Amino acid sequence: MKIGQALAYIIQRLKNVGVENPHIEAFLILSKTLDIPKERIVTQPDVEIKRSKQDILESIIKKREQRIPLAYILKEREFFGLEFYVEEGVLVPRPETEILVEEILKRVPEKGEVLGFEVGVGSGCISVSLLKMRKNLKMVSIDISDKSIEVSRINAVKHGVLDRLSLLKVSIFSDLELNDKFDFVVSNPPYIREEEFPNLMEEVKFEPREALISGKEGTEFYEKISIWAKERLKNRGFVAFEIGIGQSNKVFQIIQSKGYRSIEVKKDLQGIDRVIIGYNLEE
Repeated sequence: MKIGQALAYIIQRLKNVGVENPHIEAFLILSKTLDIPKERIVTQPDVEIKRSKQDILESIIKKREQRIPLAYILKEREFFGLEFYVEEGVLVPRPETEILVEEILKRVPEKGEVLGFEVGVGSGCISVSLLKMRKNLKMVSIDISDKSIEVSRINAVKHGVLDRLSLLKVSIFSDLELNDKFDFVVSNPPYIREEEFPNLMEEVKFEPREALISGKEGTEFYEKISIWAKERLKNRGFVAFEIGIGQSNKVFQIIQSKGYRSIEVKKDLQGIDRVIIGYNLEE
């Protein structure tokens, strides 16, 4: 089989099972399996693929036909221009979360010591991206999942920022002793309502449920984190959240009721309210 034939074959197989972006995924699968840049798939369509590589491609396709997320199959996902190691047991980084990173970077100066805190580090995509972009930043990042701490450490080492990242397996709802106050607290918390879970895409159901579902309303974690962060932010420090579709008004009211001021809501590239930021402004 030639590269061009393989591309068409993979696209059709993925289309048949309802994969959302079969063309994009086909390029990713071929690029990763053949270890070639994506442009070579277009410029060298007549290159023959070795039989051993064809077998690997077939194995990947079969897994993808089961709707296992491609990031879990390939063990990687691009986020904020960086390649992140990903495996089953951590939330797959998503493009909309890049908006959260962008908005934090707008508010973090490039000089002077800055200390941030992340609740629910997952794959480490938020903390590691922030550290990569701000050499003056240090982060404390927590998660209740051993797998998340392990994967985040792998990504921190991969991108050379582990020396500025403290990873703790702990919950903010435990007796977490911290001596420092923070310039910001960031979280992409679980925000899907329990009743919505059956209607999620099949790929999403492979991801850790505890990283997705947040009770009946989907907003429980915003309230808990807002309360916790209020006591641990510096004056003029801020809390920054990713929010789900249709949640901006409710989350706005929640963080406003906890004493945050100058609250801002930012939209993603589809015009959907995606990030909310509130400031700890002492009188």
